[in-house]
Amino acid sequence: MVHIIKQGNPIWIYYEDIDSGENVQMPKLLQGQEGEQFTVTPPKFPKYKLVKTEGDLKGTFDMQQRSIHLFYRKKAWGEIERIELYIHLAKPVQQYDAVNGLPVDEPLPGDFYVKSFERVATMKGEFWYNVNADRWIKFDVNTMKISHDDPYAKVEPAQNGPASQLTILPLNNVPATVDYTAGGHLFTYKRPYGEANGTVENGHQLTLVGRLNDNNGVTWYQDKDLGFINGSYVRLNNAED
Repeated sequence: MVHIIKQGNPIWIYYEDIDSGENVQMPKLLQGQEGEQFTVTPPKFPKYKLVKTEGDLKGTFDMQQRSIHLFYRKKAWGEIERIELYIHLAKPVQQYDAVNGLPVDEPLPGDFYVKSFERVATMKGEFWYNVNADRWIKFDVNTMKISHDDPYAKVEPAQNGPASQLTILPLNNVPATVDYTAGGHLFTYKRPYGEANGTVENGHQLTLVGRLNDNNGVTWYQDKDLGFINGSYVRLNNAED
C-alpha cells in the first residue's frame, strides 16, 4: 500500500510596523507536510522592538488557511497617541518625512495653525506631531502652542492671521494633478484648516472648482469631489490656468 504524503497549507508570516502599517521586512511563506509541526521565532531588528503577535507561533501544518502577523514598533518611540488638536506656530517650522526623519518641503509659515492627528513621544523625551500624510514637526515649547479648539471655526482669526480673508475664487473645472512624494498620500479637508475627510495619492487627477489664498500666501485648491487640498502639492495641468 502506497502512503501519500500531503503538503499542508502554507502559512504566510508578516513583519509589520504597527504604527505605519509598512513591512519591517518582506513577508515569508512557511511550508511543511500535513501533520508536521512548526515553530515561529520572531526575529529581532536593530531599530525595532516586538509589540504583539497575532496567530499561532506553534502548531501543526494542516489544510486550514492561516497567517501569522508579527507587529513591531520603532525602539526610539516611547508612546503613540491618536489626537485631534491644533498647533500654533509662532515662526516657520521645518517638516520631516518621519519622526527623527529627513527634512522635506518648504518650512511651514510662522503665525500659522496646523492640525495634528497623531503624537509620538520618543525615548529622549521629544514630542513629534503628525501634520499631514508622511509629514511631521518636532514640538518646540518656546515657539509653539497647543489648542484643542478649532481656531477658525469658533473664534475670529487674528487680523494678520492666515485665514483672515477666506474668499474662495471659483474655478471652471480646471484640470490638475497631485504633485507629492512618489508613493505618498496627502490629506484632503472639508474646508481649509478644518477636519480631514480623506487622503489622495500622488499623481491623482483633480478637477478644481475653487481657489483660496490666505494672508500668509498659502494657497488652497478645492477639488470637485475631494474637498480642499494644500496648493503646495497641486500642479495645474495648464500653467495658464
